[in-house]
Order: sequence, then C-alpha cells, then structure tokens
Amino acid sequence: MRKHLVIIFLFLSITSCNRDKEIRHLLNSDTPTAIIEGSYKAGESGDKKYIPLLLYHAYDPSASTSLRWKGFTVYTETMFALERILHIKPPHRYGDILESPDSVNVKFYSALWQKMNRRK
Repeated sequence: MRKHLVIIFLFLSITSCNRDKEIRHLLNSDTPTAIIEGSYKAGESGDKKYIPLLLYHAYDPSASTSLRWKGFTVYTETMFALERILHIKPPHRYGDILESPDSVNVKFYSALWQKMNRRK
C-alpha cells in the first residue's frame, strides 16, 4: 500500500512540474495566442506565483487570431486570470471582445500585489 502512495505522489509531482513549465513558457511567449492560453491556464491553477508574469502583460492590447481565442485580448484574459487567482473583481468591468486595456484595473491589481508582498 505504501509503495502505491509513493508512486502516486511522484506522478503528481512530475505532472505539476510539467504544467508549471508549460504555463511559464506560454506566459513568456511573444505571441498573443500563447500568452492568452497561458493566462487562462494560470487562472485555472489559482496559483499566485503567476501574478508577476500576468501583470507584465496586463497592458497588452494584442488579440488572438486562433479559432479558440478569436477576439480575446491579452489584457482581457490577464484580468480574468488575476480575478480568478486573487478572488477580487477589479474596479471597472472588463470582458468585451477586442477591449483595450484599462489602466485603472491594471493599477488596481499592481497595487494589490505590491500590498500583498509588503506583508511578507
């Protein structure tokens, strides 16, 4: 029984490391589609370690042309991911197709992240 638990633990560890590498690779990409997909996966994970990478792309108005992400901007998907990770809505509504970045929302999440890191 103990042997099975060790194998399961190792499998989960390897899988989570690969997922982390994939998300980081996507968020560090130069293409809007990859960044949008990385933002989506980062939001799904709920892990705060992706917040600096998300904030780095927060002002990006680039849109995807792939069928899956058609019309989504890097900004919109980044805001969605930050909201999912931090469980706090930004001051202004977002989510329209081909929406331009809203500096109030980006500054809100940047200030919140700085405040969270000062406490540590």
